[in-house]
Amino acid sequence: MKTQTITLKCATIFFLLLMLVAPAASTPDAMLDRSRTQFGDTSASTNNYIDARFGEVKNDLFLISDISIISDYQSGTLSDYDFINGIDLLDDTTDVNVVLIHTHGGTSLLSSYLCFKDDSKLYDSDVNSWMDQRNGGFIFAGACKSAKYTDLGNEFIDEGFDTFFGYKDTVFTLHNARFYAAFFDLGTFTNVDVSQAARYAEDEVEDEFGDATDVADNRFIGNSNLCLRT
Repeated sequence: MKTQTITLKCATIFFLLLMLVAPAASTPDAMLDRSRTQFGDTSASTNNYIDARFGEVKNDLFLISDISIISDYQSGTLSDYDFINGIDLLDDTTDVNVVLIHTHGGTSLLSSYLCFKDDSKLYDSDVNSWMDQRNGGFIFAGACKSAKYTDLGNEFIDEGFDTFFGYKDTVFTLHNARFYAAFFDLGTFTNVDVSQAARYAEDEVEDEFGDATDVADNRFIGNSNLCLRT
């Protein structure tokens, strides 16, 4: 009986020690979504180019001290709801959560939307219905006409994001990929605001492709002076 009691006490102590040393469950600080590669209308070389630029973005984001875990949806998120759910899973205690999505986009009447693999479209009303209130953040909506109208971007701001970036009109896929890679390359330097990063990215697209008029037709909704790294 005494031996059993000692064994039980030892097991209890071991369990408590294990609880103390076991790492706490971690949640991601940033989210990358490559839905654009999943619509069946891009070549293998284009998809490889996008994947390479996403790899560069990921490496740059790790320079932000608050970002240690990144959710990378390499096959994109299936639906508009899944995309918002991924945002809700981000750790909201960091100074700035970062979300980058490269996908199709468009407009209906006076509203902008983002497209997903199941043919669903994310409108401002969906963000309002599904997304939890955030405590700051930056979202790069790399899609055609994602900011032609301000309703979608403003809804992300209303739900707690600091800044929404999008394009007013159509953009070439490769131009967009080069743009956001260059954007985060400079934007993750200390005290560089997102407007400066966008101007730099426009120059980089022009250097590589000879024209950047499509990506230059962009819009910041919210704080255009936000610094991702301070």
